[in-house]
Amino acid sequence: MRAVICVLAALPLVLMDTTPSRAQPICRPTLAFTDAHYTPMKLPKLERTWTVAFTVDASRCATDTGNFSIVFTVWKENAPDTEYVDTFQWVPDLNVISKEFWADEAVGAYRVNEIHPCPCAAPKR
Repeated sequence: MRAVICVLAALPLVLMDTTPSRAQPICRPTLAFTDAHYTPMKLPKLERTWTVAFTVDASRCATDTGNFSIVFTVWKENAPDTEYVDTFQWVPDLNVISKEFWADEAVGAYRVNEIHPCPCAAPKR
């Protein structure tokens, strides 16, 4: 029993030893939505494509690609609105995402949910 108490007492000291100064710094790219629109309805399926364009400033990242997720709120005419998260991949500069929606659906809102961190680029001198 004493051994368990000693281990539990020492655990916070061991965990505190992993200081942020030893960890590699992490960065995140900056995403900015620039344009969103629908294409005309596609017959006979009665679907339309929603497209959003966004830019990525990854100048702080050492990598050229990464993942992020968007929360979509989808409005439906004859059913409750739904909210879901979808994950995508970014590359520096301009990116475009397209999704298919039925005639009775519309994107009511969308926002970035999470941008996965990337290793930081070396500082420019």
